[in-house]
Amino acid sequence: MNLVTKTSTSWFSRLGGALTGALFGLVLLIVAIVALFWNESRSIETYKSLEEGLSIVVTTDASRIDPALDRKLVHIESDVVPTADVVDPETGISVSGAIGLARKVEMYQWVEEKSSTTEKKLGGGEETVTTYSYSKEWSEKAQDSSEFKEPAGHENPDFWLPSSETLVDTAQLGAFSVAGSQIASVGARVALPITNETAAEASEALGYPGEGRAVMQALYFGADEKAPQIGDTKVRFEKIMLPEVSIVGMQHGDRLTEYTTQNGYTLFLLAAGREPFAKMFADSQAENVVLTWAIRLAGIFALFVGFALILRIFSVIGDVIPFVGSLIAFGTGLVSFVMALAVGVTVIAIGWFAVRPLLSIGLIVVVAAVVWAYSKYGRKKPVAPAA
Repeated sequence: MNLVTKTSTSWFSRLGGALTGALFGLVLLIVAIVALFWNESRSIETYKSLEEGLSIVVTTDASRIDPALDRKLVHIESDVVPTADVVDPETGISVSGAIGLARKVEMYQWVEEKSSTTEKKLGGGEETVTTYSYSKEWSEKAQDSSEFKEPAGHENPDFWLPSSETLVDTAQLGAFSVAGSQIASVGARVALPITNETAAEASEALGYPGEGRAVMQALYFGADEKAPQIGDTKVRFEKIMLPEVSIVGMQHGDRLTEYTTQNGYTLFLLAAGREPFAKMFADSQAENVVLTWAIRLAGIFALFVGFALILRIFSVIGDVIPFVGSLIAFGTGLVSFVMALAVGVTVIAIGWFAVRPLLSIGLIVVVAAVVWAYSKYGRKKPVAPAA
C-alpha cells in the first residue's frame, strides 16, 4: 500500500528558503575551510609522528619483560590468551578462547520508504509529489512507526533486545597484559552456532522460557521462521577471535599503552598475526594518506554545496520562467564547482606550505591557471552582428 501526498511552495516562499540556504551555505564554507586546514595539519603531524616512531621503535621478546625498555616504544609479536570466558550479560551465552562476543539482533518490522518528485510551475512555484511505501523487512535498526506518515496499520512493537558487544577484560600476550578493548578491532568475527540447549537457556535468561529456539544457527523468537510476523526476532552471535597479534606501543610495566611522540600525537599500532614493525608503520602511513584524501574530497564537496546554496537564489529568481531557472542553475552549478576546486586546492596548498613549499606554490599556480582559463574560455563571447 502506498500513500501519495502533494505539496505546493510559492515563489516567495522559495525565495525566503533560498536566502536562508545562502546563510547556511556561508557557514558551510567556513566550516569546510577550517576542516581542510585542520586535515592538512593532522596529516602532516601524523606523518611526523609515525616517522619518529619508526626511528626509535625496538622489537622485544614478548615472553619476558625487559626493564630497560620501560616507557620506551616497543614492538612485540605474540599469541593471544584471553584470561576468562566472554559472557553475554543478557542471554548468558558464553564462549572460550575469544576476546569478544558480538550479539546481532534483527526484528521483522514495517519499514517506510519515501520518494519525491518536484515539478516547477510557471510563476516560480513548485509542486512536490511524495510517495510513502511500506514493506515488511528484517532490520537491525528499530523502526519507530509513530514517526511514519501513515502509522495506522503499520505499528511496530518495541525493539526489546539491542545488539551489543562484550569484550574480555584482559588478555595475556606472553608476559604482557592488554585490555580486550585495546586489540578487539583487529579480531576476526566468526559465527557462533546456537544449539537447542543454548537456545533454551538463553530464552529463560531473557525472561521468555520456552519461546526461543535454535533456527539456522540463530536464536529465534516467533511462531514460524518460514512465515515471519511483525515482531519476530532473530539473535545471532559472533565470537571475536585473535590467535596472534603484533603491537607497537609503550611498554609500561607489564602493560602496553599509547606512546606520545614529540609533537603530542600518540602511537598504538595493531595488526592481526605476526608482522614486522616496518610493515605496520608503512600500513599506518598508507592509512593516513587515504584518510587525508577522503577528508579533502569531503571538504571540497562541502565547499561546492556551500557555493551552490549561496548562488541558488539566482536560479530561484529565474524560475519565474522554469526553463530559464534551469539554465541559470546549470551555470551557477558550474561556477560553484570551479570555485570549490579553486578554494579547496588553495587551502590545501597553504596547509602544506611550511612542509613542502614547492608543492604548495605549484598547486596555487595550477589553480590560478584553471581560474584564468575558465574566465577566458569558459564563457562564450557574443557574436558580432553581420555588417
